[in-house]
Amino acid sequence: MTLALLGLVACHSRHETKYESVCQLIRRDVVEADNKGNAELVDVELEWDPCPGDQFQVVRGGKDFAACMARYNLGDMLPVRVTHWWDNRGYYRWDVYQIGDCKRKPEPEAEGSYEKSQECIDVANYGQKSGFDCSRRPFRKLVSVCPWMART
Repeated sequence: MTLALLGLVACHSRHETKYESVCQLIRRDVVEADNKGNAELVDVELEWDPCPGDQFQVVRGGKDFAACMARYNLGDMLPVRVTHWWDNRGYYRWDVYQIGDCKRKPEPEAEGSYEKSQECIDVANYGQKSGFDCSRRPFRKLVSVCPWMART
């Protein structure tokens, strides 16, 4: 049994998949700038438009990434490239390695990059909408459209 589990983990540990999608650029903030005002670190927030629910990604990048991203306007739809891999802690992870023409080296343990994800459904009582219920877990419908969001 232990050998079988080790084989499964070993199989996952070498598995990495690349995906391409499209996102809308909805926010760009300079996190750190040099004494001339040039961005040293930038955060960009993307909305995964093709994915069901509310799926957002905040990506932090360095000086070259910041300079490259300056050419894009808020609201632009941009091609995005993602890498998806098995983490040795027992689940899948993903990170963005290119937005438009702007490449960045993923640093999975660095602070600043993260995803915000939720799917919501209306709640009705006695035939009347009374609110909503949201989940932050990636469900089958989401993963079928945006497979890099799978965790297991």
